[in-house]
Amino acid sequence: MRFFTKILATLMILLLMAATIIVILLHTRYSAALVNTFLKGAGYSGAQVTGVQYSLQSDPLHLRLSQPRWQRQDAPALAAEQLDLWLSPASFYQRGWHFDSLLIQGVNLDRLPVIGLENGQLNARRLAVTKLTVSVPGLQLDNARLELDNWQNRAQDWGDFNGDFRLSAEQATWHDHSLQQVLIDGERDARTWTVYGLSLNWQGARFHGQAEYQTDEHNLIIHQLSASGLKIDQDFPIQTLLDLSAQANESGLSVDLRRLDILDSSLEHEEYSTSHANLALENWRWPGTLWQQQDARLSLGADTLRWHDLLLDSPLTELHFTPEQISLNGFSARMLEGYLRAEATLTPEAMLLHQLELKGIRWVLPETIQAWLMHDSAPQTPLQAQVDQWWRQLDTLTVDQLSVGYSQLTGTYAPLPFQISDINLDGTGLVLLRQGQPGLWQGELNASAGFTHIRQITIHDPLLTMSSQAGHWQITRLNLPIEEGLLEGSADIQLNEAGWPWTLSLAGDSLPSQMLHHWLGLPLPLQGKMDISAQASGLGQFHRGLAYSLNGHLNAAFRQQSLTQSEASLLQSWQNSETLAVTPLSSGNNPVRSPVTLSPLKLRADRGRIAIQPLSLQGQQLTAELQGEWDLAIPSEREIQLNASNGCQQLSKRWHNHQQDISVLSCERNSI
Repeated sequence: MRFFTKILATLMILLLMAATIIVILLHTRYSAALVNTFLKGAGYSGAQVTGVQYSLQSDPLHLRLSQPRWQRQDAPALAAEQLDLWLSPASFYQRGWHFDSLLIQGVNLDRLPVIGLENGQLNARRLAVTKLTVSVPGLQLDNARLELDNWQNRAQDWGDFNGDFRLSAEQATWHDHSLQQVLIDGERDARTWTVYGLSLNWQGARFHGQAEYQTDEHNLIIHQLSASGLKIDQDFPIQTLLDLSAQANESGLSVDLRRLDILDSSLEHEEYSTSHANLALENWRWPGTLWQQQDARLSLGADTLRWHDLLLDSPLTELHFTPEQISLNGFSARMLEGYLRAEATLTPEAMLLHQLELKGIRWVLPETIQAWLMHDSAPQTPLQAQVDQWWRQLDTLTVDQLSVGYSQLTGTYAPLPFQISDINLDGTGLVLLRQGQPGLWQGELNASAGFTHIRQITIHDPLLTMSSQAGHWQITRLNLPIEEGLLEGSADIQLNEAGWPWTLSLAGDSLPSQMLHHWLGLPLPLQGKMDISAQASGLGQFHRGLAYSLNGHLNAAFRQQSLTQSEASLLQSWQNSETLAVTPLSSGNNPVRSPVTLSPLKLRADRGRIAIQPLSLQGQQLTAELQGEWDLAIPSEREIQLNASNGCQQLSKRWHNHQQDISVLSCERNSI
């Protein structure tokens, strides 16, 4: 027994002596060689260091290796400036290498490394990599720091981990996009990546956020994301974001955006722009259209907002998105020298305006929009095309409260120039579009204006009142004080009946005769007074129905008539003009006044066929007679006949089938 005790004691002494010798050698210049020899003997021939430091007093034990290098046959070498290891107690009784902490400093990577051991497994409760530089396809990091909890080497790049993680970098480049001051702090478990904090600088803006990615559902939850000072212009990588969005959609990724804040940002685009904008978006689901959101909210405010040529000052709006409905809880802005306020509810087929108020608006209507409204041309600009598409698919348009005051509208389109000032509109319970058909289906509307100028005719203080009940639309009062005269009228339209039958009654007293030329296009440059009466009826739902149903008459009696150009020049204008219209001439500041007399004007309409009974004009030497007829259903068969003479000069002219026949007999000879 004593013999075995002596042998055991001798072995313990030898082990202690060996350990003492090793410890002593680790304090000498042979420490690196000793560690390299130990690693080679343990089967790690590709590992080597240039220096070793250790501390036996720390808990856990600490070992520092200088300039470690690890080379595997099937992977590129890994090198660092320094490697610090804190040994875990598990290293002494479990298989593999177990460390309490690993700190690697000064690593440069040009590809993602594969970290593995030929003999065993590598584990660390905490892995930290500092002074990290990465340059791999799609990602570059400068002076980065990476920290991972419960890390262990695996077959995949960088190994695997479970727990907290943290990545920071002074400079990063992601797919050619530069990021500064990047910080990502979060946690990972078997099913979820959680980002507790994200911050970075990109495109001159500062971003902050918190997010969560659920790997099983392939769902990204953005709890909060904010951007401050963002500037979006033609250099902004919108296409890159669209490409990423398309790739995410193809992969089946879904995004639940709980809160997005964009603060003090700007947008510059050829068609629209905004400055110092603040946007807040809540509970948005992607992919999903406007009409598929469950309970999303959007609020927007800005110093200015421009859409094409329309500039809004201090716009402010709030939207609430629910399935198949968008609620405009409030919109206000200063625009066109006035202001606009609105509240509405939108659906894919309906616009329900609860309140629409415009005050002090002064709008010069763009010529392209005015031409489109007059159906003279198809929409040319993207804005017009969008409005046209929206209007065509809209089924219902209502306005509960309409208030327009002290506004002005000007049109510069050559076929119909106009200016209407001091516009006042007051409407309640208006249904303006029903089943895609425009008209006043329900409600009451009163309209008035101050100064109005249309085609060189001045109207003072026009007044219009109308109402509708269940599709029975009545224009109860129409007063148009035209210069020194007055035009009054009323109308009745049955929108609830097939074809929309309508009736119209007009009576005018002392109206300016210029209306025949400026409004009806008759080749009569007259000045004087006329009294008119008109009755008409027909079907108004479709143009074809009107063409076959128009009935009525118009009678006009003339007094104190004179031509605004000489008789000879008028005859010359009739001879040279290719259309019915003529241009009145004047002599300097003293326009020509040639007194004439006219027979009453009588127009008759019978089921769309309109006839002008002979209208005679008698001047000092000029005599003329105008008559014609046309069919609204066949516009090309219009025929107008003009016969005129001035002394020995005679003119016979006929317009028909978009052409004209003219016969002229001059004082010298007869020419055709």
